[in-house]
Amino acid sequence: MKITSSSTVSELLYWSYANLAMAEKAVHDRDQKYSRLHFMIRARLLSGLTKGTMSPRSLMLDQRIRMKLPQECVYCGSVDHLAIDHIVPTNRGGADTGDNAIWACRRCNSSKSDRDLFAWWSTYRQDFPPLFVVRIYLKQAIEYFASRGLLDTPISEVQENPFSLATIPKTFPPPESLSFSPFHARKESKKDQQDETGQPPLAALSATSPVAPTSLPVLTPAPASGGASS
Repeated sequence: MKITSSSTVSELLYWSYANLAMAEKAVHDRDQKYSRLHFMIRARLLSGLTKGTMSPRSLMLDQRIRMKLPQECVYCGSVDHLAIDHIVPTNRGGADTGDNAIWACRRCNSSKSDRDLFAWWSTYRQDFPPLFVVRIYLKQAIEYFASRGLLDTPISEVQENPFSLATIPKTFPPPESLSFSPFHARKESKKDQQDETGQPPLAALSATSPVAPTSLPVLTPAPASGGASS
């Protein structure tokens, strides 16, 4: 799908969110490339979001996942000098709620400051943000524009808002270069080491692993009143 300045806000956000679902499924399955199944997931979700028969799942699901993740910086995985950070900065109009709050280390918190997530990340890092953070950002963006009746507004006509629409990803990198969170990235790295040697990595034998989510969120849409969600 080609997104231009004449595209609507919903076309941009729904396309990015559908790509996110495709990426999460591929990362969860430990696939190195996107397959026909992943493209089908993207197409189905995009169609459902566009027609109004599907909607993003509640941010409450992300809260439950967040409670199971170790207390560490959601951006880099550091456990030093942690503080609460708002994914969408409050002085840009972001919500001062638990849905928008995560742990961040002093370095990431200071570097990000009041900048938009994607605008900051593109100058701070060479990789792609953790998908868990991207998910929360996109859900908040969809909720913000939907609640104000702005989803059908052309991107070029959108007035000042908490989100940087110009930096929202229209394509996602191959799944082999993505991770759901820093914790999951470490977990997958240990699995890869064990796959190569047939033995658990030494770090896993000498340290206690933090509590992890039992599984990544199911990405296939689930029935709900008034439509489905994903």
